[in-house]
Amino acid sequence: MGHRPPFTDNRGEWTTVGYLAHPRFDVIRAYAPKSGGLLRYFGADLARHDSTFSVVIIEDHLALRKGLELLLRKTEFRVVGTADDAEQGERLIADEKPDVVILDIGLPGRSGIDLTRALLASHPDVGVLLYTGLGDKETLVRALDSGARGFALKAGSTEELLTALRAVAAGETYVDDRLRSLLLTRFKTERIGVLSPREREVLDLLAQGLNGEEVAVRLVLSPETVRTHVRNAMEKLGAKTRVHAVAIALRQGEI
Repeated sequence: MGHRPPFTDNRGEWTTVGYLAHPRFDVIRAYAPKSGGLLRYFGADLARHDSTFSVVIIEDHLALRKGLELLLRKTEFRVVGTADDAEQGERLIADEKPDVVILDIGLPGRSGIDLTRALLASHPDVGVLLYTGLGDKETLVRALDSGARGFALKAGSTEELLTALRAVAAGETYVDDRLRSLLLTRFKTERIGVLSPREREVLDLLAQGLNGEEVAVRLVLSPETVRTHVRNAMEKLGAKTRVHAVAIALRQGEI
């Protein structure tokens, strides 16, 4: 990592001479006396890697909220705030402007689905991961229409949650397979079938959190061919974005 310019600190006799990688912290500042002498490190003075993503957690169950904070502390995700209801969460997001929001659907009062719509109207670039313990089909259909990028079950593993978060942070989509199976049972007699088999394959992989390049490798296609399939699927489904296309395809039982 390159050195950053020294700064004026409250130690007076010390000056920052660089930043070093550390197995416990993201980065630690290295100090040396202004008069020369022994180099020292202060682990409490942290600087984040540019690759970290800021996260807000909106969850009304305290134990789960604290558990998520502890889990993310060991990853590339940095929790910048938590809230236990929609109103507090909306104010927090306006102040912190996070990259990703982990949002419980079943909040008291105003639901996470309604909050998602409001958030994306005012903060269209934020990635919303709806985090739910609900297996209700109608609720899931409404959630798909909210514009959220990801849908994860609280019953899932920590690895599944991190996969979902990484997909959402990268601008991709993620839908838990167990939720997809619920949709399939609901729409198995309503399937319109407007997409080609290849278009379904592409959208199905995007729904699993893969990006365009990964889809191309998986299907042994060129990235441009994958983009063409996505554009065609969007046109057929009347979708405005790739995320919207995946949501419509899931809702209509196409994938």
